[in-house]
Parts: sequence; C-alpha cells; structure tokens
Amino acid sequence: MVSAAILAAADSIEQSIEQIRQQRQLMVSQFLVEIRMLHRRIDLLETAASLDDLTKLFKRDEIERQLRSASEGKLCLLLVRASGFREAERQFNHEVATTLAAAFGKRLRNSLPPSAIVGRWSEEGFIALLSVEKPEAMASAKRVAEHLSGDYACLQWGKTVHPRST
Repeated sequence: MVSAAILAAADSIEQSIEQIRQQRQLMVSQFLVEIRMLHRRIDLLETAASLDDLTKLFKRDEIERQLRSASEGKLCLLLVRASGFREAERQFNHEVATTLAAAFGKRLRNSLPPSAIVGRWSEEGFIALLSVEKPEAMASAKRVAEHLSGDYACLQWGKTVHPRST
C-alpha cells in the first residue's frame, strides 16, 4: 500500500516535471522568436538612422564607415554636385527645395546599379561607391549626368512648378 502511494506520487512528480520541461521549452522558443524579431527591428532602425531623411540616401558618416570597411580591389567613387537646391528655395519656397532634393536623390539612386552605395555627402554633394572597373564607372558617370539633368516637377500651393537642378 505504501509502495503504491509512493509510485503514484513518483508518477505525479514525473508528470509535473515533464509539464514544467515542456513549458520551459515553449518559453525558450517564444523568447528566441522575440529576440529574432527585435534584432530585425534593430537592424531596420539602424538602417533608417543611417539614411538622410530627405533623400533616403546614406548619410556622410555611414559613407565614411563604408569607405573604411571597403575591401581592397576595384572601387570607384562617383562625386555629384547639385547646385539647384538653394536657388529653388529662393525662387519658390523651402518645400519645393526639399521636394527637389528628394527627387534628385531618387533619380540618382535609380540611375546607378543596385549594388552601388549612394549617399549624401553635403548639402549639395552626393557620392556613390561603385565596385566596377574604371570604364564601367565612366559609363555610369555619363549615364548619371544625363539622367539627373533636366527639369523636375514639384508642387507649390497645389500647382506644379519646375525648378532646375544642375
């Protein structure tokens, strides 16, 4: 009789331990999923923090970090100076100038290969890091110059205006 009670107690303890182990495994897997989600969120926030709010291109400090960590080999720098932002602000207003800068950044990004690292170096200076040979970099530079010049459409008080970025 005592041995039956001890066996029943042992079975009960074993079942309780198994339940605790299963609950612990579930909690650990839930924590791992949450940690992965938090890591993804941190990565997204770090990327967002390294982007210029206006142009959605990398900021200068991120470009400098990329340059420092670049491996030896073929790397070409494409420097672009856009001089129409201040003029657009004088001629129209600040909103037109910011829209122009954003449109310029988007055109610049879209005119380069997807592998290019593109950033805003200064208020009117932009930079692209290309992992290509010199002839291909020269062709990219020519394509960028052609693609970036010309009129840009911006809204001012509900009307379309066309500031120039050069």
